[in-house]
Amino acid sequence: MRYTTTDSYFVKIGGDAPVGHGPSGRPPTGREGLGGAGAPRKHRRRRGVRGRAVFLTLVLVGLGTWAYWAQQRPGGISGTVSSWVSSVRGDVAKVSSDPDLAKAQRYFNGQYSATGVYPNMSENDLAAVGIGVGVSVDWCNPQAVVIQGASGGGTASRLLLGGHDLGEVQGQYPCPNDFTHPAPWKKS
Repeated sequence: MRYTTTDSYFVKIGGDAPVGHGPSGRPPTGREGLGGAGAPRKHRRRRGVRGRAVFLTLVLVGLGTWAYWAQQRPGGISGTVSSWVSSVRGDVAKVSSDPDLAKAQRYFNGQYSATGVYPNMSENDLAAVGIGVGVSVDWCNPQAVVIQGASGGGTASRLLLGGHDLGEVQGQYPCPNDFTHPAPWKKS
């Protein structure tokens, strides 16, 4: 080191490294040559595309596309959602209905096609042909029968009249009084 007041030199043993030489013999970096140790070099991490960001982007694009499509339909987004909800409710009602209800309908329609009349059957007779306990059959006359069973979380009644299925109505209804206008069923 050199003192500026006297132009003499001296050597310090065990002290700091001479200026211009870093630790491990490499040239100094940063502020290393100014007397303090330099900070270690930081390497910037490369960040790749993350799967979560891609997934969220795809979800947003899909949602935006669906919203645009639904807006173009009659009723807009609200109408599209309402239509979907009613469709799902109908599917749930079909799935949750007693399969024996449909089996009874097929059996009685088959008997009418073969003989021209609906049979008057007891519960033991119904069980013998595979129609379950949850289904009841009201025999109105040889030309009409009401089949009742579980459907969509409640009870449904189905009227078979003269070889025609007049459909299913929610609730438990007995044989109608007037077969020309069998309320609550409607003739087609």
